[in-house]
This record gives sequence, structure tokens and C-alpha cells, in this order.
Amino acid sequence: MTSYLPAEFSVTVQTADAQALHLAVHGDLDYDTSDDFTPAVTRALDAHAERYGPTLRDLHLDWAELTAFDSSGLSALLGLHRRTHPAGITLHLHHQPVYLTRMLKVTGVTGHLTQHAPATDTAVPATDTAVPAEADKTTG
Repeated sequence: MTSYLPAEFSVTVQTADAQALHLAVHGDLDYDTSDDFTPAVTRALDAHAERYGPTLRDLHLDWAELTAFDSSGLSALLGLHRRTHPAGITLHLHHQPVYLTRMLKVTGVTGHLTQHAPATDTAVPATDTAVPAEADKTTG
């Protein structure tokens, strides 16, 4: 009988510049490893912020070396989106295996995960609805 040995999970930095960080995900992202995904990506994000400051706008995830993905992996990916999107960071998913693409499509989260994140430094607060004084003049 052949036993299954899962591929070792890791997240590595491929390239980085002030506004973009490219990470590669290797191995299984599943129940056994999903708790490792968040700290690994957090370390990469923290290192980027330490080097460049809060300038990151695009986080690229390369899935070419992903060997398995389940609902726990999806939960970890959604958690990453919950952290990055409010910070103005857009996720980009590259080289997705068929099973990852299928799960994202079936669950309906592809568009949610990859929606453009608004820049945080130029966002206008929703409560800022004041009308300029010139526009408030009435004719009579």
C-alpha cells in the first residue's frame, strides 16, 4: 500500500517593490496547514511594510505549486482578504490549479477576493457630505 505524504507547505516571496508583493504558495493549503498560511503571509506583509512603509497596493499570490486546497484553505484566503482589502491592498490570484478555480467559482468568491481595493489615503469618509458654500445659494 502506498501512503500519501503531503507536500510541505510554505509561502515564499518571489519579488517585491514599493507597491506590489508577489508570493508563491507551495504544497497543500488545507485543514492541516491553513493555520500556517496566515502567519506566513503576515510575516511577508510585515517585512514589506518595514522595508517600504505603508505603500503596498497589490498582493499577488502564485498558486502554481499548490498541491491541494480545501474549505479550510478557502477560509484562510477569505481571512487574508478581510485583512488586506480594508488596508487598500488588492489581491491577485495567478496560476490557479483547476481545483482551486472550481472551488472559488462554486462558492462564488472569485470576484469578492479579487475586487479592487480603494486606496486608503484618498478615500472620502461616507459622512463627508457637506455642500460647498457657493453651491448652497438659493435664487429668489
